[in-house]
Amino acid sequence: MLTAPLDNLESNMAYMVFASLAWTLKTWSGMLIRVKGNEGQRRVRREARNRIVRMEFWTYLNSLMLLPAQVIRSSRRRIFRLLTYRPTVDLLMTMHDHIRQPLRC
Repeated sequence: MLTAPLDNLESNMAYMVFASLAWTLKTWSGMLIRVKGNEGQRRVRREARNRIVRMEFWTYLNSLMLLPAQVIRSSRRRIFRLLTYRPTVDLLMTMHDHIRQPLRC
């Protein structure tokens, strides 16, 4: 705490709250990947889930969140076009599929 990034206690407290929220959202996004299906699918999904949960925050930010994309809005729909490919785009698409599908009990 002696090397806090800001100059007063309130600012440092807000900084720590934002850092905690960012870390929690990173972990939750990894935990949203459901490990179901046949043995091959479970293994791949478990590896993806563990990879996201164990990732450092800056790696998560740079590899999954800061992707160059084009957003196209046309008649009641939005199209997100990724402009580059990285190996972590597959993780992003897996997260998207599991967030979009409702849970079935």
